[in-house]
Amino acid sequence: MKSPLFLRIVQDLLADRTRVRISRQEVFAYCDALAQELKKSYNPDMVIAIDTGGSVPGERIGETLDIPVLHLLVRRNITIARRYSLDPIPLRWIMSMYHHYLFQTVKPVVSAQSNGNVSGKKVLIVDDSLHTGATIDVAIEYLTASGAEEIKVSTLAYVASRKPDFSILPRGSYSFPWSKDYED
Repeated sequence: MKSPLFLRIVQDLLADRTRVRISRQEVFAYCDALAQELKKSYNPDMVIAIDTGGSVPGERIGETLDIPVLHLLVRRNITIARRYSLDPIPLRWIMSMYHHYLFQTVKPVVSAQSNGNVSGKKVLIVDDSLHTGATIDVAIEYLTASGAEEIKVSTLAYVASRKPDFSILPRGSYSFPWSKDYED
């Protein structure tokens, strides 16, 4: 059961303030550890990497498992500029809350995919982090309609109470090298 919308927005806002920064080297180490865990309990035929966040982990896990990797681009059609640092503080808060509201309510759609056949295959969806689950749900729906036999989900991290089939980091909010909020 989902939490009330207002509570999910507040959780998103708080998560933005408490993100743990993960380096590229740490990402590779976590991906390798996750791939070793996968070898023990799941034998997928291919990896479906959710672009952009799942591209690096998906490629690394696919390489480690020696299986093909396809990319799936799932997007929310949100056209709001994130330039809060230029706005007065109250306006920045309002814009931030509005962005999180849109993130919680706008359903993502598949906008591009690699050429490849998933029909009759066991696939592993890989993303960097599981937030609302909406992106993963759209990917599962798309892959099921494309004939995938079995679908499992793997992420490096997860934020909400919904947990993926495989994950390496404890529940929390993380900033990865490809994240917009990542600072060197």
